[in-house]
Amino acid sequence: MTWVTGILQGSAGGAGWAGELAGYGRRVRRLTAGLGCWLVQPVYVLVELLVAAGASAAYSLRDDTVSALGMAACSPGHAGSVLDVCSPGHGLMNVAFVAFGLLRAGGAALLRPRLGGEAWGAAAVWLWVVSGLAAAAVGLAPVDRQPGWHVVAALPVFVLQPLAVLATAGALRRSDAVPSGVWISGGAIGAVTLTAAAAFGARLDGPTWVGALERAALWPAYVWLGVVALALLAASRSETVANV
Repeated sequence: MTWVTGILQGSAGGAGWAGELAGYGRRVRRLTAGLGCWLVQPVYVLVELLVAAGASAAYSLRDDTVSALGMAACSPGHAGSVLDVCSPGHGLMNVAFVAFGLLRAGGAALLRPRLGGEAWGAAAVWLWVVSGLAAAAVGLAPVDRQPGWHVVAALPVFVLQPLAVLATAGALRRSDAVPSGVWISGGAIGAVTLTAAAAFGARLDGPTWVGALERAALWPAYVWLGVVALALLAASRSETVANV
């Protein structure tokens, strides 16, 4: 009976090892997918600049809104302008709104275990998910076709996205998963983007600097997410090496 018991114990141990290996594989795949979703976020800025470069000469990054790049018809670039701008790349711009918004939301959900911070981490995930889905909705409701729904979709982005940056910085600070420079920069970027978002809202009907303020409210967050992803990637590799 002793050899039978040994076989059974060995089988149980093998099954446990196989289960642990499968669980590890799932965690690695989840982490890799989440990091990928956030690593590509800076590319959004390049896509927007590409579409803007193909717009009519009247379009101004300083004065005209990002939404104007998603308009199918030639219309003024912002409420305080009388010059029509045309965006041949409006389709690409709207696809970018949807794709990068969904990637931000999905990345946050997948990276939840890495954010830590308990309440801070949970808040960060929910803020990224809601603001990301709202950003995606912006691409489904271009301002020249569905202006009302466009405003409804865009508003949460300017309110929640800066808060998402601040919450993520707070979660990373408490998790001690990344160098302090990452979460310190996140706090600064969250404050800057929140201030810029408020200034953008206040100057929305103005003749100038509308586009610059809008981009100051949005772009830094996308670049910072790429930095966070790189920091988390480096941390995960260090953990893997330490566990070998």
